[in-house]
Amino acid sequence: MTDDVLMLEAALFQLRSALGDDPASMQIRIGANVLANALDSARQGGVNAARVNDIEFALNDLIAVVDDCGAPDSVFPILGMLQNDIARLRKQTALPQEVVRAVRELQSKLKARGSAIERNTYRAEGTPGAELPHAPEELRAAALPIREQLTTAGFTTAALDELIAEPASVRFHQLQDIVDELDVILGGA
Repeated sequence: MTDDVLMLEAALFQLRSALGDDPASMQIRIGANVLANALDSARQGGVNAARVNDIEFALNDLIAVVDDCGAPDSVFPILGMLQNDIARLRKQTALPQEVVRAVRELQSKLKARGSAIERNTYRAEGTPGAELPHAPEELRAAALPIREQLTTAGFTTAALDELIAEPASVRFHQLQDIVDELDVILGGA
């Protein structure tokens, strides 16, 4: 996978060359520098799913800047090449389907619990609250192996870590934070 990073760095070099010395391209150069930093991190620290996410995020930001700034036409084929190279790298480092499935199942449980909490909040006065599904300890038990697998893939999971550390203290808004954090990690998976 180091060769893939080298290919991305070569394409980035071509992009910078295509920009020339045009001062109007300063924003694009900044985006290219962010992408270069993400590539450098992958080259030095190893390529994993988390670093590929960082690279893809930096490329998407660069593409947005190119669209806003009106770059020379010669830049667009290079961006396409970068996108193709990153897609290939993403495939190579993708999380196993069983991990993706486990994450989606956990998200479903978190959403169900969140919906039940919300319904209990808006019940008629004096009406007893419904029992909440998926007790905090059950959610913690499901989260432990997921966190281990995501950590192995290079991801940090601050919101999920809170659930694991103190499941009984996780509140309504934190459930959605965990769902969102996992969505970001899974990306398009």
